[in-house]
Amino acid sequence: MSADNNKIAILVGAGAVENAWEPILNCFRPINGHETDADSINILLAKSICALRLYSKSPKGIVQLKEELESINLLKEVICDALKLGEKTGILKPRKEFSTILDRFVLSNPSNLFGIVTTNWDTVIDKEVDRWVKDRYYDIQSIKVFHIHGSIKSHEHLYLPSETSMENYRSDEENDKIGYAHYTTYNFLKEANSLILYGISLDPLDAELTLLLNGVFSPETSIREIIIINPEYQKIRKRVNILLFRKNHITIRCFHPENLDIEL
Repeated sequence: MSADNNKIAILVGAGAVENAWEPILNCFRPINGHETDADSINILLAKSICALRLYSKSPKGIVQLKEELESINLLKEVICDALKLGEKTGILKPRKEFSTILDRFVLSNPSNLFGIVTTNWDTVIDKEVDRWVKDRYYDIQSIKVFHIHGSIKSHEHLYLPSETSMENYRSDEENDKIGYAHYTTYNFLKEANSLILYGISLDPLDAELTLLLNGVFSPETSIREIIIINPEYQKIRKRVNILLFRKNHITIRCFHPENLDIEL
């Protein structure tokens, strides 16, 4: 890579995808009621992770651990099937501003290099970026996408809210695989000059992601600019600032996705 290349990492979450939670909500609402929302589901899933941790620590919890693992594995399979159907039917799709974001913040310089890190289980952004890249570049077949929370391609490896890469209820092999995925993601992020946070909230439930970003923001890495694109940019900026903690070498820029021409 040339020293003149600007390396851009785009970190995306559910907010980058239209109707991102709808297929999952449709799985839970028949049982948990029509008022069930994304926060409600996150509470239920995080509760299950807490139960797994407790059962895995107790010699008397072996039966409960086995039952909980079987229940969660079935739930992951149902979620993946729902998301796959959502992609197939077009319920899930990139938000309309996504291509504009790529044009404005990536293609503004033809020498820019970029990749995607996603916390989403679906592959909507993967497919859109590949389609976009194939339309623009004759020598690139695919852009690297890091699914740090797993993807619908393998339901067993979905990463649920509040999970970490090291859990007692997993085998050493499973922990090593997840840990390696986070390690390669960190290495990718630390080489970026610019980080775009699009449609991601940096939720406190995902403490491991914020820990990873805290390391990426250190003076020893290459990050010099963070671009926040989010309707709740003020909240996200506060969360980024607390992770920076006086790392004054990094500039923060904020934009509302409905008006990318005005920096806020």
